[in-house]
Amino acid sequence: LYCVNVGYGRQKIADAIANQAKNLAYYHAYVGHGTEASITLAKMIIDRAPQGMSRVYFGLSGSDANETNIKLIWYYNNVLGRPEKKKIISRWRGYHGSGVMTGSLTGLDLFHNAFDLPRAPILHTEAPYYFRRADRSMSEEQFSQHCADKLEEMILAEGPETVAAFIGEPILGTGGIVPPPAFYWEKIQAVLKKYDVLLVADEVVTGFGRLGTMFGSDHYGIKPDLITIAKGLTSAYAPLSGVIVADKMWQVLVEGSDKLGSLGHGWTYSAHPICVAAGVANLELIDEMDLVTNAKETGAYFRAELAKAVGGHTNVGDVRGDGMLAAVEFVADKDDRVFFDASLKIGPQ
Repeated sequence: LYCVNVGYGRQKIADAIANQAKNLAYYHAYVGHGTEASITLAKMIIDRAPQGMSRVYFGLSGSDANETNIKLIWYYNNVLGRPEKKKIISRWRGYHGSGVMTGSLTGLDLFHNAFDLPRAPILHTEAPYYFRRADRSMSEEQFSQHCADKLEEMILAEGPETVAAFIGEPILGTGGIVPPPAFYWEKIQAVLKKYDVLLVADEVVTGFGRLGTMFGSDHYGIKPDLITIAKGLTSAYAPLSGVIVADKMWQVLVEGSDKLGSLGHGWTYSAHPICVAAGVANLELIDEMDLVTNAKETGAYFRAELAKAVGGHTNVGDVRGDGMLAAVEFVADKDDRVFFDASLKIGPQ
C-alpha cells in the first residue's frame, strides 16, 4: 500500500518507538498541547514542506486527515463570513479514504456502491487519465485544457460562491497510477485561483520521497493550501497522519479560535508520542540514506526497464508512472485501444 518507504527492519525506528514507550507512552494533543517528539516532528515536516506551509495538524490515517481537511475548510469559510462556500470537488478515480465523507471524496465505485455514497456537498470532475481520453486526437496539453474547462464548467454551474475546495493526488494512485498530462496542474490551478477555491494536495502516497522529490507538490509545481500526509511519514512503523496548513489558512484559523475558543477538533491518539517518535526517526533515515535522490534515479531506471520488458506485448496498452510508482495497463486490442471487461479480472490472471 505504498507505505514502507525506508524498508523493513530499521532498528533506528524500532529503538525510537521503544524509548518513547518507556519515557512517555501517552499524552494528548488537544487544545494546544504537545510533546517534545510532536513538536520536533512538526518542525521537521515544515522544514521539508513546500514554501508557504506553516503548521501541522496530526491524526492517525490518511482518511481522518482528509476529514480534518474538510472541517478546516468549512471552519475557514465560516470565519471569513462565507457560510455558503462549502462544496468540495474531487475527481473520478481519485482516492482519499473510505469513511463517510472521505469515501465520498474518493472517486471509485467500489467505495460508493451500497454505502449510499457519495454524500453532499462532494462533487466529482473528470480524471486526468490521458491514456483513456475519449478524443484520441487530443495532445496532452489539449486534454489538460479539457480537464480544466470541465472543472470551470462545474464551478460555474454550482456557483463559485458555493465551491470551497478542490482535492487531488499529485499523481492518481489507487485509481491507476496515472501521472498528470503536461500542463495539467498549471491549468487546474489557474481555474482555482480565478474562483477563490482552495487546493488540497493529497500526498498520502507521494509525500516523503516517492516521486524523487520530498513532496509531489514540488515535483509538479503545485501550490496547495492544505497537504494530506500519512504512509511515508512513519513508513508504516506506526499509524500517523497529518494535515500541513498553509500560512494564509493558519492566520484565519487563529482569528477564528480567538473569537470562538479552542478549535473543537481532534482525536484521542492525535500526535501520539510513540507514533511521532517513529516519524522523527523515519525522516532522519530518509535524509541519512538519501532516499529521495534514490527514488528519482532508481524510478527512472525501473520504468525504462519495465517498458523494454513488457511494452511491446500485444496486450500491454500503456506502461507509465513517475518516481517509484509504476503501472502496466492491459488491453484486449492495442491498436484500437479496446479495454478488457473488468469482470474478467485479467490482472490477477
